[in-house]
Amino acid sequence: MLSSLWSRLHPDAVRFVPFFVGLNFLNSIHVVFFTVWLASVGFDPHATGLLLAAMNMLRVFTGPLLGVAADAFHARRLFLIGLMTVAGVCYVGYATVEGTVAVVVFSLVASAAFSAIGALIEGVSMSAATARGFDYGRVRLTGSAAFVVMNFVGGAAVAAYGIDAFLPILIGSAALAALAAFVLPRDAQPEVRAGFRSTGRDAWQLTRQPLFVLMIGATGLAQASHTFYYGFGTLNWQKIGYSADLIGGLWALGVVAEIFVLMYSGRVVQRVGIVNLMMLGAAAGIVRWTLLALSPALWVVLLAQLLHAGTFCAVHLGTMHFILRATPAHLVGTAQTLYFAVSIGVFFSIGQYGSGALFASVGSLAYFLMVGFSAVALVLSYVLGRLWNGGVLLDETRPVA
Repeated sequence: MLSSLWSRLHPDAVRFVPFFVGLNFLNSIHVVFFTVWLASVGFDPHATGLLLAAMNMLRVFTGPLLGVAADAFHARRLFLIGLMTVAGVCYVGYATVEGTVAVVVFSLVASAAFSAIGALIEGVSMSAATARGFDYGRVRLTGSAAFVVMNFVGGAAVAAYGIDAFLPILIGSAALAALAAFVLPRDAQPEVRAGFRSTGRDAWQLTRQPLFVLMIGATGLAQASHTFYYGFGTLNWQKIGYSADLIGGLWALGVVAEIFVLMYSGRVVQRVGIVNLMMLGAAAGIVRWTLLALSPALWVVLLAQLLHAGTFCAVHLGTMHFILRATPAHLVGTAQTLYFAVSIGVFFSIGQYGSGALFASVGSLAYFLMVGFSAVALVLSYVLGRLWNGGVLLDETRPVA
């Protein structure tokens, strides 16, 4: 399947593939084993939840600033190169500087860098797909495939060598992504540049649009419903008695389901609709997290993992297409970082802090907090669908600095 996909990829799309691969190698090993590594260096569940919350809350401030700067100077590619390098240096710091303070500092700095990395690459690739006529979903699925590969490779490495295998893989993945950023297409340079202040004013106007706020609330809560899964899913499965190989396979299964949706993302968005995808994903979250909260038999867990196609992928596609459709072109990067800042910064912080406290006392029943997140997201998505007419929220005219 992937070989035939590669042969059909647009030449411009191919330049995005190495970065998505490196970034998702990194995301995969980090999401699955970061909390396990923290436990190995002395962090208890409460301290882990607090650190994760602090990392994500920092993104509320750094993400929008970096996004506005990248848009204002039309330097999204340069920002991706620089920020990815900063994150890689922090991971090297994990391996070379000992102590709790060092772990906290490097984690916060890396989180600040990542507050814009994901948002910028999504914005750049979505805009390029629209301008150059290729399918965003098919590029994005190469990253999802890389996530699956690293689930298996990372799980096997940790099973064979213990959690000591985590840092070498993390550092190597960051280095690959940083080098791949040089291959990304250069930013198009407009005839008239708007400065940081002008772009900041436009960004402020965007945040005052009720439908943009409603979208962030709906999709942010839907994505934040994954916080217990991302932060403590591996620890919970270890507590149940699942092996590292099995855990890696369970994570991979969810992303395989995601890949099939991305393979046909253009058709899916066209036939289902942008807001309907958000609603579908939130509804899937209610079902998925309820099942996992009950610590069911393995075959039920396998079915629940397939719902990742809805809880993550459907919501993600809906969000990305809403931003592209409803946001002026010169604010796409800013809109992405605002979305990531609030969804990951605010909602993820609340979810992860709550998950850390609940996991220590009630274990997998903490998934019911995620059910609540999904239920609210479903209601907000429904309201958004009733109010949005499918158009741009702001005038495309940008003031000149």
